[in-house]
Amino acid sequence: MMIPPKYKYELIGGYFDDAKKYVLEDPNQAIIVLDEKGRIAYFNNTFLRHQGLQRKDVEGRFIDDVYVGGRMLKVLKSGIPEKGYVFMVNGRHFIASSYPIILNNRIIGVIGRSIFLETEDAIEFVKMMNKFEEELNATKEKVRKQDELFSGFDKLIGNNPDFLRIKDLAQTVANTDSTILITGESGTGKDLFAKAIHYSSKRKVNNFIRINCAAIPEQLLESELFGYNEGTFTGALKGGKKGKIELADKGTIFLDEIGEMPLSMQAKLLVFLQEKEIEPLGSQFSQPRKIDVRVIAATNQDLEKRIAEGHFRQDLYFRLNVIKLSLPPLRKRKDDIALLTGELFKKINRRLETSINSIEPEAINLFYDYDWLGNVRELENFIEKTIVVASMEGYTSIKAEHILKLINKQTLIPTAYLEVETSSQAGCNLPTMKTYLNLCEKRLIREALKDMKGDKSAVAKALDIHISALYKKINKYGLNKEESRSP
Repeated sequence: MMIPPKYKYELIGGYFDDAKKYVLEDPNQAIIVLDEKGRIAYFNNTFLRHQGLQRKDVEGRFIDDVYVGGRMLKVLKSGIPEKGYVFMVNGRHFIASSYPIILNNRIIGVIGRSIFLETEDAIEFVKMMNKFEEELNATKEKVRKQDELFSGFDKLIGNNPDFLRIKDLAQTVANTDSTILITGESGTGKDLFAKAIHYSSKRKVNNFIRINCAAIPEQLLESELFGYNEGTFTGALKGGKKGKIELADKGTIFLDEIGEMPLSMQAKLLVFLQEKEIEPLGSQFSQPRKIDVRVIAATNQDLEKRIAEGHFRQDLYFRLNVIKLSLPPLRKRKDDIALLTGELFKKINRRLETSINSIEPEAINLFYDYDWLGNVRELENFIEKTIVVASMEGYTSIKAEHILKLINKQTLIPTAYLEVETSSQAGCNLPTMKTYLNLCEKRLIREALKDMKGDKSAVAKALDIHISALYKKINKYGLNKEESRSP
């Protein structure tokens, strides 16, 4: 069959015969071409062979006379490609795509090509892609675990003596199987310590499973921890479900917020800690399962107080409190703020793809003055806010004004030392916020120096700021000059 002369050059640039030999007559791909009126202008032998058609049945005929060519005619009309659709000819399925042929902004035809000659080929292709995706996900998971293996205690940032003492103890006990109780306020990094211990231990190649004892309703907590057998309750999964403790077998189970665990569950946890066996729900006729797992528990509550109030079992406390790591709050390790801030800047800049690369001294001094009741987590969240604000305003560094826009002013303003001073702005009888804060801070430090008779170490301790921050503020407000003038 020959293509009509008017299309011969336009379709393939005058090289139709060579192109047909090397491209169009692909034995694995059926190809059909329509002209602008919907007539079949070309088809290859693969199309005829696969569909069981004769040349006389196809040559020069309109597409609808051979089979319903709805998709190709739609492309001919709209000029929009149709990809990956299924159609049938003579009882056989094609998976194909159709594309418009456009010359000088005019649609002059459509070319249709099979993606798969048989739907079975498509099924095999999907299976292959699914297998590839599974292998890719497994590789990603392996890389993620390798990442965590190399992070370990490196993620625990700080040079404060109390912090280093706890970190050293954690590293010492990491490779043992001793049960560990981590205490500390919210945001102090209890979960980071738990992960660092696991990924620095002999169990690091196995699972680290975390369960938040405060986030799961009491009626579901037992099945979450110990699992259940098939048919235990309405809606139970076929074959049952493994609990978190069994999933952590040969690895580590991290029981976060252990102080919130209901008393009924505390008794069952105590039995597990003593016997190292679990009995899933609905397993009254089966043998208990032996589990080899290390337990790390964490809480932000005073468990001894909870025991006195009758909310926590003393015997469970003794079982958990083999090694105790008491993490200091950030306000007790303010000497680490600069170091933490630098690391958090890097981390947040990478995540947000921002380029805020520094923080000005006046700005970081404000960090020393704040109590950070949410600890390192609050510091991280706050730094992220300041980075966003600074980036939106086109800065490359954090300034004091960015801090003052966001921070809770009440924690910085000692209202007992309020001093009235007007702004230099014409017609304004109130100080600006920045001036107001500086005046309050200056007055507080001046009064403290007077009360402590110039003992700067005592002043820094009384104001709960670092000694280096105090010296900077003294220089900033010229209080060293006032001292030199004192009799």
